[in-house]
Amino acid sequence: MRVDRWIRKLLPREDQFLALFVQDVENIAEACQVLCALFAAPEDAERARLASRIEDLEHRGDEITHTIYRELSRTFITPLDREDISTLATALDNIVDLVDRAATCTQLYDITFFGEPERDLAAIIEKAVMELKKAIPLLHDLRHADRIREACVRVNAYENQADEICHRALGRLFREEKDPIRLIKTRELLAMLEAATDRCEDAAVLLETVLVKQA
Repeated sequence: MRVDRWIRKLLPREDQFLALFVQDVENIAEACQVLCALFAAPEDAERARLASRIEDLEHRGDEITHTIYRELSRTFITPLDREDISTLATALDNIVDLVDRAATCTQLYDITFFGEPERDLAAIIEKAVMELKKAIPLLHDLRHADRIREACVRVNAYENQADEICHRALGRLFREEKDPIRLIKTRELLAMLEAATDRCEDAAVLLETVLVKQA
């Protein structure tokens, strides 16, 4: 493996992957911002418009992911291990998929009220994605490895916060909610939001793995 990395450094590198990852994480960041706005929107029509915007961004994310896979099949020398490029593309796609699922859930289930836990989780997803947005462009120069690691540590901390918020919210929900339908709706939404923070952590772990391989 060390010989492979040495040869990789000597041969021409295809850097369109980094540009595509930057586009991808910027797209996800916008979807997260829109989700926060959706949870704060007071009108049904505005929430529907914002949910539709998130769906558009999810489709855009799919296009970027497919482009990454297509370029991967065409490219002989890649800047990172092929498996890592594929796995990172999937990890980022999973984040925006869950953001979209959460937004769609609010429309399908006609959820019109969002409590503090839902708003807090949406904000944490946005913060975690912003850390990924800081870290991913730095992959072009591993002299920035410490900054990448710091961002990844913050993503992990946000995921831990999300776990605590979700657990407290679920406990309160099962103690206090008397309407079983509302309980199911809220539980599913909380689960989707918490899962999105898990996927952010997956991406951060992969970035740290890349640093170890490239060291």
